[in-house]
Amino acid sequence: MRQFTFMWFIENYSYCWHEPSEELLSPAFFVEIMQSTSWNLKIYPRGYEDPDFISLFLNRCEGCYGPKSIELNFKLSILDANGKVLESDEVEEHEFEKDESYKFINFSERFINDLGKKNEVLTSDILRVCCTMWVGEGKIDKEDFSCARTRIALEKISFIKIIENFSNLQPNEDKSFEVASISKNGLKCSGNIFLKRELYSVDEVVVEILPDSDSGHLITCQIYFLSSAGKEVECGKIDTRDYIHFSFKYNSFSFPINLGKDLFEKKHEYLSNDNLTLRCEFTFSNGIEFQRIEETFHDLHLTPFLREKLPNSIVPSFQAEATSVLKDFKNLYEDQILSDVQLKTINKTFPAHKIVLCARSPVFRAMLTTNMKEKIMDSIQVDDLDDSTIAQFLLFLYTDVLEDLQWESAMNLYYAADKYQVQRLKDVCTSFLITGLNRRNIGDLLILADRHQDSDLKTAVEKFICRRDKEIFCTDEWESFMDTNPQLAMRTMHIYLKNSID
Repeated sequence: MRQFTFMWFIENYSYCWHEPSEELLSPAFFVEIMQSTSWNLKIYPRGYEDPDFISLFLNRCEGCYGPKSIELNFKLSILDANGKVLESDEVEEHEFEKDESYKFINFSERFINDLGKKNEVLTSDILRVCCTMWVGEGKIDKEDFSCARTRIALEKISFIKIIENFSNLQPNEDKSFEVASISKNGLKCSGNIFLKRELYSVDEVVVEILPDSDSGHLITCQIYFLSSAGKEVECGKIDTRDYIHFSFKYNSFSFPINLGKDLFEKKHEYLSNDNLTLRCEFTFSNGIEFQRIEETFHDLHLTPFLREKLPNSIVPSFQAEATSVLKDFKNLYEDQILSDVQLKTINKTFPAHKIVLCARSPVFRAMLTTNMKEKIMDSIQVDDLDDSTIAQFLLFLYTDVLEDLQWESAMNLYYAADKYQVQRLKDVCTSFLITGLNRRNIGDLLILADRHQDSDLKTAVEKFICRRDKEIFCTDEWESFMDTNPQLAMRTMHIYLKNSID
């Protein structure tokens, strides 16, 4: 069975400006294991037909280079931040032609007034959409995964409006204002503040908003009045995100602001020299800030780390609050607070903490808890690793994070991970190296897998070679590899020939 999974993160989703029947497209994704076809997802935040529902389509791209038609199974889902399926629908053996969509018109009810459902679906205001496609039955022999991100651009504009001689404000006397962004898009907005007086009703102060932009969509407006001491009191707010029938671009709207009794009873505090000071804060959505494919994993089933990476990718990488513990441990490492052991290379000494080394590596645990010389001397000699590798290695032990990983550093870190039995780091490096395979570096990775007797890594390299036989075997790099590693080259070509016959 061949399976492909596509995760789409839509950031600032609640600020989608889309009106009913207006679509938001995902980045196009190319699926080699589905006969080299191209696809995208379409979401209608305010419905394709019914604005009370979110509509979700799977679409085969018009310019797809694959076959005229392809039959496959697929499932579309909306997930929460932990990967739990909240809404899903599945279709079996549907035949797609080029530029054809399968439409789930009423895929999910919009969570307009259900705050609990909104918080569950839109953790950090991110909508997580998952598409899984598969062909065949039984055990998975080909599995790829990719994730993409679309971010709705937001811009906030805040300004002060002073209404002089407020006590003398006459009914329907306009106090106009204009505000513009300094960004390239040139978002603009104007409006009026006036006293509204109707027969048999209490006077009220009204704000009228007049959006004026070809590229921006006014989503929210908050108004505060300021005391003489600078204290802010919220007095008015409008949020159009839950409106169904609303043109965000051109519609004007007005709403009363509540100034409360304090304003009039304590004029000396809030009306300095009889001037009412208001601070207005507008939030605009001005299109898509960026969208891109961020990660792709091929042969997902080959390596344990790749399998583990799939659910981990559901959680956005930028959740700063959730990673505060990692930041604390990084600071502990960088500041060298209460360090009690040293790792020594030929040129440099790296302070560390025994408890961290023992927790992350069974090899270090043995060194530091038995009567080995490292326990007695409180130092560990690592002459076979360079300074840069040790720095990255220690950072990973403290934070589970690798910074600026390159091919050569991944090879060195793989060696360190295997030596000190840090399986998590070994899996990360394995994933990185498999993803970066090409005809120029394949010999290096084959030697690495053979030296460390890593059957998973070796199988991945051999499969890569089998898929690109002529592209690899006819190169100068492979000829050089055969000269320097004849036994390994011979075994690899034997496997290739065996697979070709099978």
